[in-house]
Amino acid sequence: MKRVLVLSLLTLGITTLAHAQATRTWVSGVGDDANPCSRTAPCKTFAGAISKTASPGIINCLDPGGFGAVTITKEITIDCTGTLGSILSSGVQGVIVNGLTTHRIILRNIDINGAGTTLGTNGVNVIQAASVTLDNVTIQTYSGNGLQTTNTSNVINVFINNSRLSNIGARGVFLNNTSTGTNRLFVQGSQIFNNASVGIDVGGQNDIVFVSNSDLSRNVAVGLQIQQGNSTANVDSTTINSNGTGVVAGLAGGAIVRLARCTIAGNTTNGLSGTGTTKCFSSNMIDGNVGSNTCTSTLQPLL
Repeated sequence: MKRVLVLSLLTLGITTLAHAQATRTWVSGVGDDANPCSRTAPCKTFAGAISKTASPGIINCLDPGGFGAVTITKEITIDCTGTLGSILSSGVQGVIVNGLTTHRIILRNIDINGAGTTLGTNGVNVIQAASVTLDNVTIQTYSGNGLQTTNTSNVINVFINNSRLSNIGARGVFLNNTSTGTNRLFVQGSQIFNNASVGIDVGGQNDIVFVSNSDLSRNVAVGLQIQQGNSTANVDSTTINSNGTGVVAGLAGGAIVRLARCTIAGNTTNGLSGTGTTKCFSSNMIDGNVGSNTCTSTLQPLL
């Protein structure tokens, strides 16, 4: 009986190890999703690796490669620092995030591209998570939006650091939350430019946006737009040039946009417009736009 018990425990332990997920996994351009995704036996795609990665966990890129579209349903970091890691998602979305409300997702040093005979639809679609961070990420060539949120509940924090979202068929960033869903968007040192509609479009309710040291230029319709009357944007040291309209402070009254140390010039419809409020500190340069260059209120400069 003792031998049977020992053998049973050993068998159970081996089985458990065989099905255990690793905290860190690896992908390679010459990998195979049949592998365990270890350093010496990497997987081929992010989708193959994520099923073998624990939550929270990390997927790293060993070498250059296109690692395919992925749906993220756990707390994960995908990091291609030191090599050329990319997602090519012709006809589909590049990354779908649909985790728990406690999950923190990080995408770092990844090129997300929708190029192909049929363009990809959206670069990153965030349905549910605690936070999503884009760190040195490039998103290009999608027919829909570069990054969009579609949460119907909970608060999602979106961080865009040192990233580039361009050549998008609709909006660079679209906060499209509905019902009781809200977003906090933080954009730092990034370029959201040359998109066919709006650079940053805040369509949800009760959203708060912070933009600093960034470029929202050459978007066909608007550089920065707040739609709902109960959302706000705070913009510091940012260039908003050569769009249709530079800033739209509300398609409904009550929206607030605060501007400090910004350059808003060369916009072909208006520099500033909307039914809400633009609170402009006198450290801005707002000039040379067709149409309105006038803030709702001008405040003392920030030091």
